[in-house]
Amino acid sequence: MTDSTLQNENKSAIGSPAEAGEATAGSHKLAALHDRYHEHTLTTPFEVVGFWSAIALPFLYVPLLLTGISTQGELLTFVGLLVLNLAALLAGHGHKRE
Repeated sequence: MTDSTLQNENKSAIGSPAEAGEATAGSHKLAALHDRYHEHTLTTPFEVVGFWSAIALPFLYVPLLLTGISTQGELLTFVGLLVLNLAALLAGHGHKRE
């Protein structure tokens, strides 16, 4: 086999129209799932609670930061609040987006 034959075989295998069609079909499925998620009435309360929790949770950091984090319990509480705030941000990021 010559180099040109190997290149032709590789070029036809990589980036083939079949692979492009699969990627497009996958993105359409993902978009359809995203639309179904946002149309569902049960997700709205989670978005609202997540949004307002993401706003309110940082106020709970203030007493911890003002007094200092000196014990392991306070450190775990602070890290737990950070994780909870991140989860609230992810849950509420779509609230009133339209």
